[in-house]
Amino acid sequence: MYDNQPPDNRSGFRNFIGAVVFVARSMAVSVELFLHKTDSFGERYLGLQAGAALLIILFWPVLCEPWHDPVPMLMFLLAYVAMCAALRARLALRRRRNLPQPHTRYTGTPRLMRIAGRMDEVKVKCMVEPLFTFAVGGVMLAVSPPLGGYLMCCALALMISNGLADGYERERARNMHDAYLEQRRAVERFRDLRRD
Repeated sequence: MYDNQPPDNRSGFRNFIGAVVFVARSMAVSVELFLHKTDSFGERYLGLQAGAALLIILFWPVLCEPWHDPVPMLMFLLAYVAMCAALRARLALRRRRNLPQPHTRYTGTPRLMRIAGRMDEVKVKCMVEPLFTFAVGGVMLAVSPPLGGYLMCCALALMISNGLADGYERERARNMHDAYLEQRRAVERFRDLRRD
């Protein structure tokens, strides 16, 4: 009649982790637009996270102490909106000219690749960009504590977001490798059966 089973705590934990990842991805988007080349993003890069980033930036000064000036944060918000508009314009231009398209969710090519030397893109996104963003946030603390604190939190969000993306790609590569080996074994068995 009634189901007296205890609630499943795993789904609540998964929802919590999903919310943390969504917020981290949203904050990462707000700085990736400045850290990556505008012409390299995928078409579906700006999604729901971009709108959430807009709200986070808008309400961030409310979370800070009331005597801090919110104007630098609002200027960052205007710059973010301008970068979003520039990205949309570049995407439309690329589509109109039938230029090659990257992966539709590609987060863009880091501008810091030139400085990083021989580091590959994943290491730049996972290590160099968060450190750079954290350093810029530390410098901005003297000018605007809300903006500096936001940028420092964005550095953590970049580490989380890019680390998870790298882990997901590694897992997919492992699965593809396993599938390749399994397929090779199946082909060898098939050849053995054909010989018999």
